[in-house]
Amino acid sequence: MSPRIEQIGDATLYLGDSFEVIPSVGFADAIIMDPPYNFSLGSATTGKLNPWADLTNSSFWFRELFRLCKSRLVNGGCLWSCLNWRSLPAVMKAAFDADWSIESLLVWDKDWIGPGGTRGLRPSYELVALMVAGEFGLKDRGLSDVQKFPWSSQKPFGHPAEKPEALMSWLVDKSGGSTVLDPFMGSGTVGAAAVKAGKRYVGIEADERWFDVACRRIEAANAQPRLFAEPPPKPIQGSLLGDAA
Repeated sequence: MSPRIEQIGDATLYLGDSFEVIPSVGFADAIIMDPPYNFSLGSATTGKLNPWADLTNSSFWFRELFRLCKSRLVNGGCLWSCLNWRSLPAVMKAAFDADWSIESLLVWDKDWIGPGGTRGLRPSYELVALMVAGEFGLKDRGLSDVQKFPWSSQKPFGHPAEKPEALMSWLVDKSGGSTVLDPFMGSGTVGAAAVKAGKRYVGIEADERWFDVACRRIEAANAQPRLFAEPPPKPIQGSLLGDAA
């Protein structure tokens, strides 16, 4: 079944499965994604107390995702993938099996303490893994691996895993290049950030409800004037809308 496609300015949005759509969208300078964390799904029967079976299953899924994403990056491109401390073992194992090293782990300081019981510390951070292709390099070598982007339990667009747009804008900016691919679009946070930065964007979302939310959000972002925006640089290889040259 062909995916539903919406074109909004320089943003191309697909309603479909990422594993089916990604091979057809061409090459990107940056992949910025917030995939399912895939932990404690119940296969170990004891939930969070013994999640190893779920983590093992997740590592296979992440391995194939990383391999597919790596095949879509230009030389000098990068991937940022959100995760947390529970999914970190699966992600690290998957990166090793995919022969793609994690270069850095960004600690996202939420400046807010999440819910929690008395058995452990209350969470106030999540992580973002950076993986790179070829000759990628950060322009600012003074960047810290701890960055603060305030957040709370109130999600502006209602998505349960929604991230702050300021965080995604930071990732878009530090990635460089002119094209952004987002395999798990959700409510469109990466898309709004990319469009406002003058980037070409391709987003993929499997859930029709959130796809429609993202379409409206990205359409609103596209309608905003881009003050002082510079024209995006010429892509290194191919485009997000077709095969490599």
